[in-house]
Amino acid sequence: MRHTNYILSTIATLALLAGCNKPETASVTPLASDEPIVFKATPQTKGNPEISTLERLAKQDFSVSAWYTPEGETFGIGSTLYLDNRRFGTLETEVQSPLVPDYDHALWQGITGSGSTKAATPAYYPLDGTLTFFCYAPVQEDVTDASDVYLIPNPDAAITSQLTNYIPGSPLIRFQPEASSVNQIDFIAATPLLDVNRASGAIPLDFTRHITTRIEFWCKYTGYVDPLTEGVKITQIVLRDVIGSEYLYFTETSGTLGHAWCSTISPVDGSPDMPTATYTLSVGDNALISEDAYLDNSTAKWVNNTINGIIYVLPQTLPAGAYMDVTYQVVNRSSASILDENTVSIPLNGTTAWPIGKAVRYTLTVSVPPRNDVTLSAEVVDWTDAHNNQGPQELMY
Repeated sequence: MRHTNYILSTIATLALLAGCNKPETASVTPLASDEPIVFKATPQTKGNPEISTLERLAKQDFSVSAWYTPEGETFGIGSTLYLDNRRFGTLETEVQSPLVPDYDHALWQGITGSGSTKAATPAYYPLDGTLTFFCYAPVQEDVTDASDVYLIPNPDAAITSQLTNYIPGSPLIRFQPEASSVNQIDFIAATPLLDVNRASGAIPLDFTRHITTRIEFWCKYTGYVDPLTEGVKITQIVLRDVIGSEYLYFTETSGTLGHAWCSTISPVDGSPDMPTATYTLSVGDNALISEDAYLDNSTAKWVNNTINGIIYVLPQTLPAGAYMDVTYQVVNRSSASILDENTVSIPLNGTTAWPIGKAVRYTLTVSVPPRNDVTLSAEVVDWTDAHNNQGPQELMY
């Protein structure tokens, strides 16, 4: 049977990694079929997630891990790892013409390579039994700089026993956002797909639930500067000593599948002391990219109204010791000389929490001479993609 050798060698290797927190069962080696595993991204309603327009997803490979369960059983009972962080994506030239994009009918399948070397390399269903899928984006190999996206297929029971509504036998994903806003990614995970058989055809994949928190900064000033000769700029914003790495795990609550973050078990050493990190938005001379570089004294402006002006962070209640550092300048408009420069540190502990899948919009009000301080207010709003150039396109939401 075609493709059998490939699947058998994969299973022989990966069976060693089967979950230690699953019941012991006799070893089962599935035989491969000729039916490729294919996902579809059927739009449901309009929305505006960051990477989940069909066009964006067509350019965004994702990772697929699958567990095989013999016929008549459900995931978690005798399941063995079948696909381990396998790259899936779509070949863009196959889903659109140069003139008429047709992402509504795109199919996502196993691939190798990237960019111009990307090629279809399908993964195949077993002949019997079912597969359970856990998917996330981006693929680990595509993450650069200091970001960390790492799937743990066989988590320790000492950890999983502490996770509320955890799906027994499912993996964990350890995630750490990059420290600089310019290099950050919109990390996202799909809703789990349990017990899928090979007669299912193309599988609907839901990649639309944002699982980080999006941070925006809106700024204005109070006080007086000469509007003809002077201006106020924000040059740097730092979120300091906030929780910087957590486990994401897969959940089932009253039949509803989803995700949750663990903010009590450190992914570094398993202690209750969570690792902290600092995130920096440096805007420099182009403080307000799409507008005047200077702040207004009545209307708050979005500082750096581009994708690089957004910081993605882990959902959390702000810990003791977390601060926001805001650096601003009063500048001579003609000579660009700095007349005054200050950095103000604002404690974040006790302020608005960062909820999963939401945007927190901070409004900073800079008090210019003679006072040197910054006041802070926060608003939690729905996550929207201000940089979606597809207009009213139907999205996976």
